[in-house]
Amino acid sequence: MRLALALALAAAPAAAAPVTYQVTDRTTVDVRIYKAGVASGLAHDHVLRAGQLTGTLVYDPAEKRLVSVRFTVDARSLQVDPGRVRHQYGLPDDVDDDDRAQIAQNMRGPDQLAVDRYPTMTFESTGATAAPDGRIELAGRLTIRGQTRDVRLPVAIWATEERLQGKGELRIRHADFGIKPYEAALGAIRNQERIDLIFAVRAAAEAPPAAPASAPPE
Repeated sequence: MRLALALALAAAPAAAAPVTYQVTDRTTVDVRIYKAGVASGLAHDHVLRAGQLTGTLVYDPAEKRLVSVRFTVDARSLQVDPGRVRHQYGLPDDVDDDDRAQIAQNMRGPDQLAVDRYPTMTFESTGATAAPDGRIELAGRLTIRGQTRDVRLPVAIWATEERLQGKGELRIRHADFGIKPYEAALGAIRNQERIDLIFAVRAAAEAPPAAPASAPPE
């Protein structure tokens, strides 16, 4: 009886273990900033794209849930209004190089991202639940400019044993992270408090460790 039970257990398929994925260079993190003020017609909405980021996701295929997520973005690598990215969001490519340079200088300065003091932005999940619409709602801690806030991020995930794709959006406010929105002309031109973070994740499963070579028979 014990032998039959042992054979049955050996023949049963093993439950799928959680899979660890590393983000690839096809992953994008974008920051949307919106204009305001009585003279906003003279200003632009802006979009920033992270140039350097790293991330790890652990996904459980058996339960179809994210176990953990961690992202780090190099704040110094944020690219200001790339033409192809503006087109992606339906914005005109009417920001010239001088404007981009000035926007980048303002964005990196002490009143905004203060990148010399706070060179990275991070997100680390603290839990995940199934959302009614089929997405996964991530709870986590978002750190920008050295200030950490609890956030909830709905994401859509598609995963195989080799690849994982996901997308999600999160709305935050400048004031949440001690950032002063840019303004000019006595406030006639300024940025809204609203900031949208848009994620499109492409990740590849880590290769399993190689099995140790068996010793040759003596």
